[in-house]
Amino acid sequence: MAQVDYNRININIGALNALNALNDINRRLAVHQTRLATGKRINSAADDAAGYTIANKLLVKAEGIGVALDNIASAKNLMTVAEGHLNNINDILHRMKALAEQAANDTLGTEERQAILEELQALNDQIDAEVGQAKWSDKYLLGNPNTSKSEDLNFQISFGTTSGANELVFNIAKNVWSSGGTVFNAAGLDVVASSTTIRSVSNFATLSTDYTYEGLHTAAVGNNTVGEFKGGHYTLEISSSGDGSNATVTIRLRDQNGDLVTIDADGVANGDVSTVLTTTVNSSNALINLGGGLVVSLSGISTANGDSQSALWSFDFTEAGNSVSSQGNAQLFMEKIDAAITKVSKALSYIGAMQNRLSFQEASLSVAKTNTLASYNQIMNADMAYEQLEATKLQILQQTATAMLATANMMPQNVLALFR
Repeated sequence: MAQVDYNRININIGALNALNALNDINRRLAVHQTRLATGKRINSAADDAAGYTIANKLLVKAEGIGVALDNIASAKNLMTVAEGHLNNINDILHRMKALAEQAANDTLGTEERQAILEELQALNDQIDAEVGQAKWSDKYLLGNPNTSKSEDLNFQISFGTTSGANELVFNIAKNVWSSGGTVFNAAGLDVVASSTTIRSVSNFATLSTDYTYEGLHTAAVGNNTVGEFKGGHYTLEISSSGDGSNATVTIRLRDQNGDLVTIDADGVANGDVSTVLTTTVNSSNALINLGGGLVVSLSGISTANGDSQSALWSFDFTEAGNSVSSQGNAQLFMEKIDAAITKVSKALSYIGAMQNRLSFQEASLSVAKTNTLASYNQIMNADMAYEQLEATKLQILQQTATAMLATANMMPQNVLALFR
């Protein structure tokens, strides 16, 4: 601050000093009054450039956490919808299990079993309805009802659709060759079909077992004899996986020593050939019934490269009705119901676990949001008590500075006393 010299009147240094002090007080008072009016400590980047940047980042983070909390709430509501429909399906399955147990009673006649079958079909339809109604927005929660039917007893907790029909794969050893026509007749399949044990495949629970047949089996193509299975014992190895009627079953033909069976192709030159695999089954009898309501259709194309190509048969299959027309069928149907109940129970358990996890995550995010907003509040918002204290002090200083400016303006008049 400049030294005051009242003997020189052209420039009033005292008044200028008082004016500068008053201007500074007015500027500072305006800042505190703005903070009191808005409640914010930082009203522009000029107030605190670094704090303004940090506060904005914290605010964006807090808003993102808020959106995550909204998403969690929506997810919990979605889970509640799925849980409600699954509970309904679970109740329906328990009723179906009771009906199947009733149908397994040998004392029931045809009419009684038909009545039970009609109720089971109605319950099947209701399961389809539950699957179709379990939606969140435009998302199916339990599978698309247009592609997932209750006869499969197939439920999933995911968005999208279930897969289509699975394949039953028949693998034969190398050296399969054909110029067209039948490569391998259905004699082997006939032996399999005659086995009542294979009915357990209709459940499509995990299965790994062997079936043995013997005899002389000739594979012919047109008028040509390609080769033959020599007399002896051969093992048909079957494995499967999956639930309901959707499953994958793999069959491999081996001899009694465990080696893959080789089909000889005498007189066939090595080289690339295209092999079309069919059976004697044609369009008039294209289905092979393996028992237990399982219906298998046969198709397939493979390529042989010289003498080292394996051949494949692919079977698409469906379950020929959830029948309880006999005690045996009722027992099989109960096993399917048990598998479905297990799947629904697992789904409900998964939903419960997810709801608990979402609740914990919600609590964690709530704490994170609170802490983030606390940091933002500390930087961005005003301490109203402090601002009021400062504003009061500056108002007093403003009054005194104004008074001192008036006094300083009067001081040059003292020079007039020299001229009296």
